[in-house]
Order: sequence, then structure tokens, then C-alpha cells
Amino acid sequence: MGKVLMWIGWIGIVLVVCALVALIASAGQGSYALLALLAALPWAAPAFIGSVLVAAFGSMLLQLNAIRAATERQAELFAQLLDGKKKRDAAVEA
Repeated sequence: MGKVLMWIGWIGIVLVVCALVALIASAGQGSYALLALLAALPWAAPAFIGSVLVAAFGSMLLQLNAIRAATERQAELFAQLLDGKKKRDAAVEA
């Protein structure tokens, strides 16, 4: 799920940037390009920020999965250490 969200976010970012570049290129030179950019900002800025947030959320999910896997591995190692200590203590007492 995390990878999918990251890809969706990156695709959204690329689409917004491409749309802005195409809009500026079709507007021509000078002040018309600036006016076209200003006119596009009300939809482009939220779309860009939303795409960044989706990509960041996907990255966070990947990190949380990695943390969960590492925590499970640490718990297994700790259990093995405790079992080994109990066996050593039992052997010393016998």
C-alpha cells in the first residue's frame, strides 16, 4: 500500500508540473505567461500539496512496516536470549 501511495503521489506531482508547463507554454511570452500561471495557482497549489502529502503518507507507511518488522525480530531475539539464559541457569543449578 505504501509503494502504491508513493507512486500515486509522484504521478500527481508530475502531472501538475506538466500541466503548469503546458499552460505557460501555450500562454506565450511575457505578462500573459505570468497571468496564466497566477490563474492556475488556485487549482495547482492544492493539487501539488495534496500529491506531496499522498507520497509522504506512502513513505510513512513503508517506514512503519519496516519498524514493525524490526520490532518483531527484536522480540524474537530477546525471547531467544531469555530462553538461553533459563537453560544456562537450569544447567548451573543441576
